[in-house]
Amino acid sequence: MHRIATAVLCAGFLLSSAPARASLTVTPGLTVSNRCNRDITIAVHYKDRHGNWTTTSFTNIRARGQKEAVASSNNSVFYYYAESTTGSPVRWTGNREVKVDGKSYSMKEARLNLDQGRNRYLLELTCNN
Repeated sequence: MHRIATAVLCAGFLLSSAPARASLTVTPGLTVSNRCNRDITIAVHYKDRHGNWTTTSFTNIRARGQKEAVASSNNSVFYYYAESTTGSPVRWTGNREVKVDGKSYSMKEARLNLDQGRNRYLLELTCNN
C-alpha cells in the first residue's frame, strides 16, 4: 500500500510540472518615441490581435519622452495623427481619414520593423516630420 501511495504522489508531482502544450505568445506593442522638443498628442489606427482595425484615443507624450504599449498588433502597418501641444504648431498627417472620438483626422501611414528582442514596433517622431 505504501508503494502505491508513493507512486501516485510521484505521478501527481510529475504531471503538475509537465510543460504546457499551449504556446503563449504576446502580441507586440507599439512604442512611440517623441524626438521633438515639444509635447505631443497622438492617436493610432491599427489592426488588433483579432485582425480588426481599431483606433486609440489621443494620448500625450512629453517632449523627448516615449510611451510604451500605445497599441498592440501583429501587423506592422500603423496609421497615426499627432500634433504638438506646446511651442509652435507641428502636425504629423497623411491621407487616410480616420475618426477619433467622433472627429475625422488625416492619418499618416507607418510601416515598421518588429524589434523581436523587445517584442515591439518603434515609431519615432521628430519635429522635421
